Amino acid sequence: MELDSAALVGALDRAGAVAFAISGVQTGLRRNFDIFGLWVMGLVTATGGGVMRDVILDRQPLILARPDYLLWASAGAALAIALAWRGRPYPRLMVALAETGGLGAFAVAGALAAINTGQGWSGAVLMAILTATGGGVVRDLLADRVPLVLHSEVNATAAGLGGLVTWAAFDISSGAATLLGLSVTALVRAAGVAFDLHLPRPRRSGGNRPARDG
Repeated sequence: MELDSAALVGALDRAGAVAFAISGVQTGLRRNFDIFGLWVMGLVTATGGGVMRDVILDRQPLILARPDYLLWASAGAALAIALAWRGRPYPRLMVALAETGGLGAFAVAGALAAINTGQGWSGAVLMAILTATGGGVVRDLLADRVPLVLHSEVNATAAGLGGLVTWAAFDISSGAATLLGLSVTALVRAAGVAFDLHLPRPRRSGGNRPARDG
């Protein structure tokens, strides 16, 4: 049975919101934010990319059109804060899984949103990247650091490839396109983390490499 692509965007946006809210709280914990600050970090990470995408596509942001989006993002942030309240080391595996799953969900949601508005492959790729990384950029700016996507992650590459695969397979089956886009994004991102992969950087004068943000 063929799946409704608009419904898929909604489901993926909600799944990504929960996952990225956890990631946002994790960043806030490293900066020693209070509970309100942690909630804000979770919220902007979960919704920032989707809001940017919807504004560019000239439609009402889904976080305003569907109030439960805010509840999903808040629930993810609350879960992450509750886990951190134990005072134990934050589970790195859970954070990695949340970020990988959220990246895949948002990349496909962005590509499908572009397809639904009649965009071609370039629009699908750009909206996949923006939806998947926009919230992380806002998160990093609030945490007073250079956005990680600019220097130490392959998230944009993974999202772009996932968006391209989603667009290419959409005419065959929206369900297959969703699964393929999620899989490609998640696999590229997981490989980047596992093998510490980065895009090439120009060699700086004197042979010094840019410092990475820990």
